Amino acid sequence: MSTSRRGHVDPTGPNPFEADDLEIPTLGTVLDPKELGKQLERLPVSQWRSALGELQVQALKSASTKRFTFKIVLRTDLIGKVYAEDRSDVYQVMERVRQAGFGPEAEFSIPQPIAYLPSLCLLLQERIEGVKARKIFLTGDECQRTLAAERCARWLARFHALAPPSGRLFEAEEILARRAREWRLISEDGGPLAAKSKELLERLRAAAPSLSPIPMCAGHGDFTSNQVIFAGGRTVVFDWDLYNIADPASDVARFMVGLERMASHHFSSLRTLDGYAEVFLKTYLNSGGHPQVAAHLPFYRAVCYLRGALWDVKRAEPSEWRERAEAMLDEGLRTLQP
Repeated sequence: MSTSRRGHVDPTGPNPFEADDLEIPTLGTVLDPKELGKQLERLPVSQWRSALGELQVQALKSASTKRFTFKIVLRTDLIGKVYAEDRSDVYQVMERVRQAGFGPEAEFSIPQPIAYLPSLCLLLQERIEGVKARKIFLTGDECQRTLAAERCARWLARFHALAPPSGRLFEAEEILARRAREWRLISEDGGPLAAKSKELLERLRAAAPSLSPIPMCAGHGDFTSNQVIFAGGRTVVFDWDLYNIADPASDVARFMVGLERMASHHFSSLRTLDGYAEVFLKTYLNSGGHPQVAAHLPFYRAVCYLRGALWDVKRAEPSEWRERAEAMLDEGLRTLQP
């Protein structure tokens, strides 16, 4: 790419992408160092301007056709995420969480939100150098995994206690409506997946009325070990696109089922990391988590199993996707045994 800036785009990164598959009108602009630099010059952060001539852009990942994450390299790296539509709300919720005690100086924190550029639908945030919790659960020893589970749990308990609720209210009725749509997608091919997903949905409907009242709180919406970075003494949680207001058990269940899915993909059994999931739950409850969370976990874990089965069906790869989806449904049925 020929530009007047001494910059370049590296689209190969750790997650190669096909730009034509992405539904993001401004993607070409934000991946052009010259054009992106023009936009950054408008921000009221004077110390960046001398570094813009060395701006580089490196693709990181695209988990959706509607959002794309990349690294902006100046003299200080930033993370940029460009969306298919306006998501200034994500910047705003990150600001509220930061102000609630999760700033860059805190032990339990989030990436510092830097700016949101409406013209590009572009979110800029602090780049965190550290180790993902996911990597520790995959490769660490027992002590390291235990400590990782404890740190993740303490972060979540503090977040549920202090963060201001923002976003869509995620109640049982909404959850069941979403799961019904997922069941229809899973059952399209018939067979065991259709029968088991239908039975799991019916058990969820039967269990929902028995959930006892619990105060709704701020929710991350996709809290897994893949969203947590340990940066020295900081525990940092990122990816705020799915923030909501929900039963605290929802985030807890998402993390625990996430460990099971990771174990099933990388180890001989989805039970391999169960001990660390229990450490996570115990630490969460002992750190101020609502005591009713444990009673609500079966329902929310079953919700995650149905969601996981849909994810396996949609990906349809590798070759054992059908077995993985069925295993998720079996776990959900066991969790909600009558």
